[in-house]
Order: sequence, then C-alpha cells, then structure tokens
Amino acid sequence: MFHYAMKAAADSKLQLIDRIRKFEKLRMRPIIELFLSGFEDIGRNRDKLIKNCSQFADCEYLVHFPIFEIKNKYIYDAYNEEEKKVKMLLDFCEEIDSKVLIMHRGYGFDRKMGKREAEEKFLEKVALWDKLAKQKKVKILIENYGFVWLPDSLGKEYVVSPLDHFFPWDILKFNEDVNRLNLNYIGIILDIAHAVISSNMFNMLKKHPELSSDRRFGNIFGGDLEKKDLLETNDFIFDFIDYFHISDSFIWYKEDEISSLRKYLYTENLPIGEGNINFAEIFKKVIGSKVMVMEINPKNGNHNNNVSQLNAIEWFKKKFN
Repeated sequence: MFHYAMKAAADSKLQLIDRIRKFEKLRMRPIIELFLSGFEDIGRNRDKLIKNCSQFADCEYLVHFPIFEIKNKYIYDAYNEEEKKVKMLLDFCEEIDSKVLIMHRGYGFDRKMGKREAEEKFLEKVALWDKLAKQKKVKILIENYGFVWLPDSLGKEYVVSPLDHFFPWDILKFNEDVNRLNLNYIGIILDIAHAVISSNMFNMLKKHPELSSDRRFGNIFGGDLEKKDLLETNDFIFDFIDYFHISDSFIWYKEDEISSLRKYLYTENLPIGEGNINFAEIFKKVIGSKVMVMEINPKNGNHNNNVSQLNAIEWFKKKFN
C-alpha cells in the first residue's frame, strides 16, 4: 500500500496550512516533508518553526536536509566536518516528533578523489550519523543525486563529486554495507527524477563517448558503463527502498539529440504528465508499505496553493490504491 506525502517550506505557515487542508480534502492523515532553506531555519528561526509545526498535532513530518544555502553560500558536503549541523537537525526532528531525516549522497565535491575512496569515507560518515540518529530514534534516509546544479548567486553552475549517480549497483552495495555494519537507522530514499537524470547521462555517454570531456559526465566511470547496455529508471527500484521522491522529468532515448542537455540533465519537480516518465510501469511491481513524497512544484507557481501535489496524489490513488 502506498502512503502519500507533500512537501512544504519549513518556514512557511501558509504552505503548511495549505497542505493540511489538501490532506483533509483527500481524507488522509497528513504527511509533510519540510524543506529547510538553510541552517537559520533550525538556528535563529527554530522556535518559530517548532511553533508552526506543533499546531498540527496529527501531522507526520519528514525533514529535508538542505544541500545548499543561498544566503551563506554554503554547499553541503559530507567530506567536511558536519557533526554539529547533523546534531542540530536531529534535535529539531526530536522537537517536532519527526522520525525521518533526508540527507544527500555527496562526498568530496570538486576534489580529486577516486570513487572507491569516496565510498569508504562516506560510509564512515554514515556510520557516525547512525550513532547520532539512534539517540533520537530518527531514521536517516540517503537520497540519490547526480551532479549538483546551483543557483546563479552561488557563483558556479554546478559541483561534482565521485559519488554522483547512485547507480543500481551502488545502491545494492550501500545496502549490503549498511546491513553488514548493522546501521539500523540508515535507509535510502529514491528520487525518481534524479534516477531519470542519472540514466539519461549514463545512456548519453554510452552512445556519445565524447561527452566524457564534460565534467558533469566525469564521474560516470568505465566500470559503471560495463554494467548495462541501457540503464532504465526501473533498474533503481528495490524492495528494501520504502521512500520515494516523486516528480516528472524527461527521459532521454537513443534516437534523441544531445543538443538539449539542460532539458535532460536539469529537469525535476514537474507535475505528473508534464514530462514523459511512465510511473505506472515503474511502480507496477512494487509491493509493501511505501511512502510517496510529492516533491512537485506548482504548475502556476503558487506554492501557497500547490494544486499539482494534490493532483499527483489523486492520480496515484487511482492507479495504485
């Protein structure tokens, strides 16, 4: 059975109220993923956020770790010493009774480092996070990501790391390591649009090897390319993944040109039907209790009345529940 969540900016009471009302219309218990704009949300603005969240006692919250802050020009990287920030996040989760914290898989942005070394070092950090999360009884979910594109105000278009593209074989290895080390407070959340983008880049590089000179493709390694002739979104789906980020995007096919890289490398958060992802095919064999987080931006740009997330849940319910 699928359960459904909507996203909302953590510092916006109007967005929280809107999502609660939409769940009332759906006759569902509300589940909201809180997007933090930066660490001021859980620093200087912490009391305000806790007060806003506490007004909706029946709501279940997930907390989304920011991968960058525009104001402080900060980019999250597990390579850096982040223990204090992770503790702040876990404390905030405890205050609002959130049992889930979402963090991105990234290590060593723009550093010269091999994939194997980055995997080992990232796993060490994950083991530390597991100990911290255990104290608060919060599950930390690791989100797949490709290269990270950035707002213009951060002064660069993107950053890359050896852990770009959490490919299916990487997911399997990570899950095996988590089980081997008994990291019971670590899991995975699969972002479908990010999986599409990683598949696009994999398949583009297979057909157009000259793209290897583009830094955005540089962390798709030869050993990765040997794994599959064609990589599809379905390949990222595993029974042990219980959480998914849902939004539409554009799948690149071999007959497509590579002139529109931005379309196929940067597109996410579209309403269902605005891209070409076949969600019915992707999830037709998925069983068990799964949480589908509608990480969808409103088609009309009105985040205080995000009809696109409501429509997405209604579409999923007709298809799967």
